[in-house]
Amino acid sequence: MKTIRIITIFLALCIALGACAKASPKAPRRAKNKNEYPRAEIMVSYLCHEEHLKTDAKAYTAEYQMILLANGTESKFYNAKCEYIDSLRSTPSGKRMYREIFSNISRKYAETEVFDDSALPENRMFIFKSRNDSITSLFDRNGSSSAHYYTEPLGGMQWQIVDSTRMILGYECVMAETDFRGRHWTAWFAPEIPLQDGPWKLCGLPGLILEAADSTGQHSFTADGIESSDMEMTPVYNMESYEKVSRIEMLAAQREFLLKGDTMSRMLIQNAPDGSKIDMPEPEYEKNPDLHIDFLETDYH
Repeated sequence: MKTIRIITIFLALCIALGACAKASPKAPRRAKNKNEYPRAEIMVSYLCHEEHLKTDAKAYTAEYQMILLANGTESKFYNAKCEYIDSLRSTPSGKRMYREIFSNISRKYAETEVFDDSALPENRMFIFKSRNDSITSLFDRNGSSSAHYYTEPLGGMQWQIVDSTRMILGYECVMAETDFRGRHWTAWFAPEIPLQDGPWKLCGLPGLILEAADSTGQHSFTADGIESSDMEMTPVYNMESYEKVSRIEMLAAQREFLLKGDTMSRMLIQNAPDGSKIDMPEPEYEKNPDLHIDFLETDYH
């Protein structure tokens, strides 16, 4: 677990130092009023569970909150904490503030080995779906030199609706199943909420998806709050820093960064500010070169 925290520290440090400008992606569609972006009709919070690094012996698990803003044609899926951190990094004064915050966190960790993750992004992925354009756009970061995005056709899931229902947040939900890019998903959607959307890339059912899990139990999304909202679905901050790649290229780059980032972060954190050495565990992949990384999509190998 400490090794995973080291990776997180290193990732956050890279993010705090900023990213180089690359090709500029297209911003989300603007509303009819040119001063506004599309506005949501509903906001759903999801508890996301993942087993990110998995071996035969153990798995690293994480849970964090993601937000879905959606209307009948557009949606945005993101981590609110990450967006706030990105907003700080979008201005010179905000960058200085965030660097100081992170410097204090690193200093405290070096002195006490107590890690405060309050200033770290929980998930840096942003997903925009557009039914008007039939496109899904995904943005993600790996450290300071790797900010990528790609676009792909919306949906692509072939759902089978099952004769089974259950209540979620007071809504009667219907079960549906699909195979999508290496995983078998079971979802529960609410016909009472007529939005063909859901967490992550999941969509295309006759009602909002409030819960979904893959058959291995490694990934799940569970709605734990829902309310009306007219929030703007603004684009990502620092959009010019994202370079367009293919989906497969992004997943392969993320895997490579997780493997190599472990060693780099260990070297960085072992050297304390006072010149002393901090005893850190050996990176997991060096002990087990067959370490398996379980992304939401597994068809990139």
